[in-house]
Amino acid sequence: MKRQLLIIYSLGILLTGCAGLGTYNPATERNEFIFISTPEEIAMGRQIHNSLAKEYEFSKNQNDIQRVQRVGEKLTLISDRQDYQYSFYVIDKDELNAFTVPGGSIYIYTGLLEKLENDDELAAVLAHEIGHCAARHTVKKYQAALGYDLIGNVVLNQVGWGGYAKQVANISSDVLMKIVFSSYGRKDEFEADRLGIKYSYLAGYDPEGMIEVFKILKKGSAGSADVPLFLRSHPYNDDRITQARKYIPEIKSKYSQVSP
Repeated sequence: MKRQLLIIYSLGILLTGCAGLGTYNPATERNEFIFISTPEEIAMGRQIHNSLAKEYEFSKNQNDIQRVQRVGEKLTLISDRQDYQYSFYVIDKDELNAFTVPGGSIYIYTGLLEKLENDDELAAVLAHEIGHCAARHTVKKYQAALGYDLIGNVVLNQVGWGGYAKQVANISSDVLMKIVFSSYGRKDEFEADRLGIKYSYLAGYDPEGMIEVFKILKKGSAGSADVPLFLRSHPYNDDRITQARKYIPEIKSKYSQVSP
């Protein structure tokens, strides 16, 4: 019990002291202290991708693959995060879903892709996921899930920061996959929506596509217990539509001079 209290107390001091020392993130416009480095994040992403490749079948439809990559690559040029290379994959599964993993790999299911009527809607989905990457929501989700034990050991001097990095690299695939399919918080989802609208607009797509995507997902998930990861969070669909309608004019006004 004393050990746990010491960890909590020391961790609180550590995080409070580091809050103002973190690196500025232009996506969130905040200073953020990230313990997992970009190389470690990329290594985690490769491990997860290998697990996904064993569990799911990737689409071989070249038209779908090229369309997703074409739209995705255009959006990545606008992303506030440029310290790794983004990758896009199409999972051959009849499900309304899309998600991202650490290291910038983004996945969309054929079930959702087939429902998207135009590139504006596809851009909205991919830009939302790129928003999670740029805001570092993915790695922060892992950090939050894994940080208690790992950072506790650092606080108690049982491992150094190098040992922390080694432990991150040794996280099991099962644990990583569970975190992949866990939900983001309300704040993170709204932030990814805002960034998705921003990136869509700056890349030359109609940001109204985000609202149309929410309508598609709402209709497709009505009465279903299997809620898409894209929607599996506290902000309900109608709330996100309402908020998106506020974001769009704000973003158009702010970035009208730089949009193509």
